[in-house]
Amino acid sequence: MRTCDMYAIQPLPRDCGHEFSCNFYLSRSSALGANGPLGAYGPLGTLGPIGKHIWNPKMWIDAVRGSAPSSVFYALLSNNGPLGSHGPLSSHGPLSLNSYYRVLPLINDFGKQLQALGIWAVLGPLGPLGALGPLGALGPTSTPRYHARTTTVRWEDDNGNKTFEFVEEYGEMDAKQMNDNDCSFLVEGIVSSHAEVDSFQFTCNSSQFVTIVLVPEHSLDHFGLTLYSTDNDHVPIASSQSVTYVNFIQLGLLRKTTFRADVNLVRSDQFLLPFSYRLIVTGSTNLFDVNKVDIQGPHIVKY
Repeated sequence: MRTCDMYAIQPLPRDCGHEFSCNFYLSRSSALGANGPLGAYGPLGTLGPIGKHIWNPKMWIDAVRGSAPSSVFYALLSNNGPLGSHGPLSSHGPLSLNSYYRVLPLINDFGKQLQALGIWAVLGPLGPLGALGPLGALGPTSTPRYHARTTTVRWEDDNGNKTFEFVEEYGEMDAKQMNDNDCSFLVEGIVSSHAEVDSFQFTCNSSQFVTIVLVPEHSLDHFGLTLYSTDNDHVPIASSQSVTYVNFIQLGLLRKTTFRADVNLVRSDQFLLPFSYRLIVTGSTNLFDVNKVDIQGPHIVKY
């Protein structure tokens, strides 16, 4: 997005009344850049908790999970655990209607743009850094799922349960062969050259917001992302090919749809390490009404 496009966004971020603030929001040094939380060395990258290296906590969690006492698992699933009625996925957490629609936008203009389809929505509660992403209670480092694809969490507001999709972690070849993947997963892959394109298919099973992020594993690599619907796999729905920001796509869906995400190498300024990446898809589930969006602007994909 160009700085001039910021003035077409409604509601207009208050700090964009000053040119310096707008330039900073969209600079390489912003939270959307390579040095931000979505970058190679942020929490979603190779130095974070997820991975197969000896320094990744996921490696050690998998090693001890089989020998952990049942009391540990009970604590995770209890009311006070991450999947309990007072956890981050419950009606008391950041996904509650009060927290999302009332508290978040009142913090400041940045908070407002963390909502779905905002300029910084990829960093917000519905993105991969939030409770629904791979770092949260649904991720591979948290609650054991015993081969289940979904889980339910008690919501006290409406005396019912909400269903969430676990975030599965896949290798590139396994993910490419899947035809029943949902929109809550992480893929670790490698592109060998500029000519190679990796394709991954997934299905959005309900009306929801979907956020797709492409995190490079090395800071000098830049990967591009293109999204297609299998209804028309020749015309892209959206494409993000920036070398200024970490590329991502977020859109709201009104019906069940199957997609294909294509990953390509845009540019690399290194030649010693593999061109490796992490594709992260995060669905908001049907907690939020995709029609209830009051943010408008040229950055929004109409689909």
